[in-house]
Amino acid sequence: MKINELILGKYRLLEYLNSGSFSSVFRAREEMTNRIVAIKALSKDAYPAERMRYLRSELKAMSNIWGHPNIVSIHTVEPGQDNYLAWIVMEYIEGDNLHQLVQQDDLTLNDVLNIGIDICNGLKAAHAHHILHRDIKPQNILLNSKKEAKIADFSIARIFSESTEFAVTMTGTRKYMAPEQNYGAYDYRADLYATGLVLYEAITKYFPFSGEADEIDRKKAAGEIENLDRCPEEFRNFSMKALHRDVEKRYQTAAEMYDELDRIRRWQYEQQASALIAESANSPATELASALERCRKTFRLQFDIAEQINQSLFFEMRSKAEKENRERLKIRLIQHYTEAIEHTRNGDLDETLRELHKAHNYYFQDAELVQQADMLFKEMCLVVPHSKLPTVQEIVDLIERLSGTDKTLLLEELTTATEQFEPEEHFIPEEHYDQKVSPENLEITPILQSQVQQANNYRILLEEASPEFLLDKVHEDIQYPHEEEAAYIYQQAQIFTQQEDMRRCRSQYKRLGAFYRRHAKKFVRTKDVELVANCYTRARFAYAAANNSRTARKNARNGALYYMHLARQLELQRAWEDAGKSYILAADNYRFAQLIMEVDKCESSATVCYFNAAESAHLKGDLQTAYDYYMRILSIGSELQNPPRVVIETQKLVNEIQRGDVG
Repeated sequence: MKINELILGKYRLLEYLNSGSFSSVFRAREEMTNRIVAIKALSKDAYPAERMRYLRSELKAMSNIWGHPNIVSIHTVEPGQDNYLAWIVMEYIEGDNLHQLVQQDDLTLNDVLNIGIDICNGLKAAHAHHILHRDIKPQNILLNSKKEAKIADFSIARIFSESTEFAVTMTGTRKYMAPEQNYGAYDYRADLYATGLVLYEAITKYFPFSGEADEIDRKKAAGEIENLDRCPEEFRNFSMKALHRDVEKRYQTAAEMYDELDRIRRWQYEQQASALIAESANSPATELASALERCRKTFRLQFDIAEQINQSLFFEMRSKAEKENRERLKIRLIQHYTEAIEHTRNGDLDETLRELHKAHNYYFQDAELVQQADMLFKEMCLVVPHSKLPTVQEIVDLIERLSGTDKTLLLEELTTATEQFEPEEHFIPEEHYDQKVSPENLEITPILQSQVQQANNYRILLEEASPEFLLDKVHEDIQYPHEEEAAYIYQQAQIFTQQEDMRRCRSQYKRLGAFYRRHAKKFVRTKDVELVANCYTRARFAYAAANNSRTARKNARNGALYYMHLARQLELQRAWEDAGKSYILAADNYRFAQLIMEVDKCESSATVCYFNAAESAHLKGDLQTAYDYYMRILSIGSELQNPPRVVIETQKLVNEIQRGDVG
């Protein structure tokens, strides 16, 4: 065969690539389609008549794994001519093989992990169809431009029958053979041993056994692995197991080896993601999200797996910060009580009260400090002299010395105390509220804070969203002075909950609801629509936690009206995503208020906003973001009684994207 020769009238040979004992390989062009292919020409001398039956069996078996992403695909097998029995037309991989990349020193540990996972993925498919490759070596691992690995050259593969799963013929590249191949009776695990050799060499740039062929065979059989100190620690145990001299102590299946490499890959990602999160304390959330996404793509992790790891890291970081903060608070609490005791002994009542006030503030910052504070207070009571009760005039004089804020707090306390004598409302179990928090609501929970925020890829996954839980979430981020006062009331409710004093707990929740309702009316006067909507919604949460469902529904209706007003303002600004979220929040409030028709209207408007956001992303070429919006639309539309036209159009677009018709 000559370069530029036309075969069968449709394949033109462009370049000779390599040859072996059974075949020669060429790069060629398919004239009709202009597609570049690789053609393996099988020599007639290598396949005498008695071997033809085996060749046909092997090709038939190989057809079961053609098209696998980690195995070089075979397009067709053409009859040969002259000295060639057949031409196998295969996909042409534009890239180097693993041997060349190792020589170029162009591989990172992440690259090797991904290559190993690809090899195991291909071997899983081959072994599942009873195919033993028998010649896994760096030259037979081809890599495309994305360093995705494909297994090539199944020319000496062994096809096992249903009753036989052992090969006895010594064949393959001796350097990469498993020890048992020298003695016969080997199976699929020989491919796994060779994979271990290939990966070890790719990582360390050294072969694990030095010497001539016989010396290498002896060291393999003895398990004398060399250069282990050059192997990264996280990869060392993998190599020792993969190259163990005892076949029963190695990885027994390609799936088992795949799982171990995947575990190492996830661990590596977790280390890098943890460092990124730790370094991003003062960086915008969007920068961290972009950095984590780049890291995920480097490790080729699926989005949901990376998301799960990220969420665990965020939780650990937050738990650690909370623990450190709690320890600092404990130290300060003890310091203030100690100072208070000292001032009491010196008869300085003003300083004593000042220190107790400071300690009181720390006491309410963390419910776990209650027990510590109680113990310290009891200790203080042992040294505080008992005094007579103050007179009414003394109390009046004390009130006169209070600041305006303290007087307001005192008035709220007295109002709450008065409400405690009112007849208690009928208790309605929480499950009867008809409150529904959909996945969409969970995604936009941050909007319940003081500003509409951009959706975050790393969402907190909630199992249930009770009013108490929602109150806890909205009080995590304090941005306005009124939120500090609200957080103080909420903390008191939490303390009464821990003390199992539910009457006083519900009283605090009522007080919190009234507080937010007053501020909602205040923000109406300042025309701050977003804060009005937020305050009415928080009032709904508080009244629901207090088992006052009627008042909760009333505040929910008010919150819904203002969220709709906010959504329309955002639509005029073409802020489609934020407008959609505001409509969803309005729908959630209407759902709580049991106004189902209004729920449908808001959710229908949300789908239109998200459709506009998706189109904007699509025009920018951001297909993934557009697809996410489309899936969100379908999720909302599936619950609508009369879905708008955009839901139907979205379903068509999603079908096109999934078929690959949309670029």
